[in-house]
Amino acid sequence: MQDDMDEACSCLFSFGVISDIQYADLDNRLNSVGTHTRYYRNALALLKEAVDCWTGDIFVLRPDFVMQLGDIIDGFNNKGGKAQSLLSLAAVLGQFNRLPCFVHHVLGNHEFYNFTRAELMNSRLFSGADFEMAPRDPKCHCFDIICNVEGTSAYYHFSPAPGFRFVVLDTFSESIIGHDDMCPISQESLRLVCSINKNEDLDSSAGLKISEKRYLSFNGALGEKQLEWLEGVLQEACFAKEKIVLFGHVPIYPINGDHADLLWDYQEALKILCSYRCVVAAFAGHTHHFSHCVDKTSGIHFVNLPGIVEVPPGSNGFGTVQVFSDRLLLYGVGQTGNLEMMFPGSVPAD
Repeated sequence: MQDDMDEACSCLFSFGVISDIQYADLDNRLNSVGTHTRYYRNALALLKEAVDCWTGDIFVLRPDFVMQLGDIIDGFNNKGGKAQSLLSLAAVLGQFNRLPCFVHHVLGNHEFYNFTRAELMNSRLFSGADFEMAPRDPKCHCFDIICNVEGTSAYYHFSPAPGFRFVVLDTFSESIIGHDDMCPISQESLRLVCSINKNEDLDSSAGLKISEKRYLSFNGALGEKQLEWLEGVLQEACFAKEKIVLFGHVPIYPINGDHADLLWDYQEALKILCSYRCVVAAFAGHTHHFSHCVDKTSGIHFVNLPGIVEVPPGSNGFGTVQVFSDRLLLYGVGQTGNLEMMFPGSVPAD
């Protein structure tokens, strides 16, 4: 008990993590490839359970803020029109409203199945308004309708405590689905994917080489502009002696050889990340299963969270991360495992 108290006292801050809630008022059904059941209504119950935990009596599980890593509602909601999408979104946000702390929302592919980029940037799912954002890509025409944040991007960074900088990425900055059909970025992305993926269904990787399997319409890229911005953030963080933790929906690293759920430009992103010793970890969703690996060259930890929508009743898939001067401790629930993630160059305690 005393050891737990001592550890809690040395914790600098903590944050909650959850991903791929994909709530919809629908009966259970298999995913599009028939491999896993999706428990659409139960997803809301599991989110409620997560919020109950984060607001409960166990001190180490009460976060200072929460990172929601995308796909907050399911794309099936759009079959009921915008009204149904908004109704489901309100139900999910109603649970997050119970938290006494800030919630950072990352944009996933299912957000774009329900809303336009301009709508998202005018909604509560755009959580970067109070933080340090970059100007939007001038090639993007998605803000030519009324939008009160016309000059901003969906990626940003913030410092949760001295010595740390958290970076929220837009993994659909360049994508087919993340922009309006007439936007040049969407058209360029479609040409890129179609030049590699010859399937009629661009969500299918049938016939593609392993190195090509990421070129699917439900993935995307950071793009040159965001990569330049990211490198600038890393340079400043290294100069300020800050540790960097990144968050995005689509993974940056092919954990366990998974190349189907991966950024189109993951190699360019990894080259930048591995060039800076200040980067300690990157969290993602999208894959719907929990996984973790450490890059052997840089020592960066890469973590993918389970998809809440595919967690059966009786289990869950969220977590709370405690941050220390030399490591991250992930306290997982259900399908999210426990992890001790030592920072590169740190030595584990005896």
